[in-house]
Amino acid sequence: MKNKSSKIVFLFALLFLAVMGSSLNGSNHEQANAQGLSDTNSTGDTNSTGDTNSTGDTNSTGGFYSNKDLFVTSEPSGFGIYEEKNSTSYSPGESIILYIEPVGFEYNNVTDEDGTPLFSIDFGASFLITSSNGTILGGQENVPIGNIISHNQNKEVFIPFTVTQSVPFPAGDYVIIYKITDENSGKTFELNKNITIK
Repeated sequence: MKNKSSKIVFLFALLFLAVMGSSLNGSNHEQANAQGLSDTNSTGDTNSTGDTNSTGDTNSTGGFYSNKDLFVTSEPSGFGIYEEKNSTSYSPGESIILYIEPVGFEYNNVTDEDGTPLFSIDFGASFLITSSNGTILGGQENVPIGNIISHNQNKEVFIPFTVTQSVPFPAGDYVIIYKITDENSGKTFELNKNITIK
């Protein structure tokens, strides 16, 4: 399996200058990837993972939601294998890593080059960063996460979503609004996470 991750660069300089009167310049990198990523051709058929109870901290459509989402101290090494960050406070320049376990996604039936039937899980993402009063400071839409190709209908899937402060955010309170899309069904959920830069 090929691991495909994506880094998206966006400028905060003008946004922070206009909104906060700060003198930042540079860019921030964001990346998100689902584990076990690979590419193949799709046949268009879908199957659902089913529905379970929501954690209550998400806005979702049609039973697709986050079963677990929490900040972690480093890149998770597998499903359920992470070290939880015990605070939402970050130092200027510190990476912000959110561990997400999506459920209720659908499978796409695909075949490999030998005609073997496989299953594809495909996610997309976007995010916004706002001030604590709701002023939008930056973000990125259509962040490609990639897809997972498997012989089985995997249910233990996680997304490590990293926002990197290549130019440190000014001290203050922020909200990061993460939006995850199940590309096979078009369903989405949002996670609103408060952070503080100290």
